[in-house]
Amino acid sequence: MDIKAAIFDLDGTLIDSMAVWDGAWERFCLKYAPVRDEKLFAEYKARTLGTAIDFYKDAFNIPATADTLADEVNGYVLEGYRAVEPKAGVREYLNRLASAGVPACVATNTVRPLVEFVLNRLGLSEYFKFILTCTEFGSGKDRPDIFYECARRLGSVPEGTAVFEDAPHALLTAGGAGFLTVAVHDRSYAAAEPQLRRAADMYIADFTEI
Repeated sequence: MDIKAAIFDLDGTLIDSMAVWDGAWERFCLKYAPVRDEKLFAEYKARTLGTAIDFYKDAFNIPATADTLADEVNGYVLEGYRAVEPKAGVREYLNRLASAGVPACVATNTVRPLVEFVLNRLGLSEYFKFILTCTEFGSGKDRPDIFYECARRLGSVPEGTAVFEDAPHALLTAGGAGFLTVAVHDRSYAAAEPQLRRAADMYIADFTEI
């Protein structure tokens, strides 16, 4: 795949961290609901943290503020981020892009302090020109705007920019907007593998395959 720029999701794509998020949300949900509701638990995956918190606040009639609840979830995630590792082949592939002069960035639902913490901890920050979070941008990956903005900042166009994602909804959004798409396998979306293969230009088990 000949690319001029690259946009990477963080969780489940660059780092093996979806289990951290699943665990954080499970702790959060079980604290406020006596029985785990699988439908409600599944709702968060396509949402930004802010909209997910609003959803759960309404669903569980939680009296705490949205900021307090978000801090609680992010605290659980920070605990997990102290131990996560990059996906296989990530560092080597980022080195290849850098050597070829291909600019890269991170576009993620995760809030900036957590992103910066884990990228710095893993020594990956140097590979990215910038980080753009959905919270800061004000739009999730169910719309292509964040991908367009990343391409603009990278000095590229959709047709020459690859979007690396593990989430089906994000890949569908990026592909529909004209971006090249690479689906990265993650256990969290294992059941969606057929959909991911259909949605993406390339499907990889990990970055050693590129």
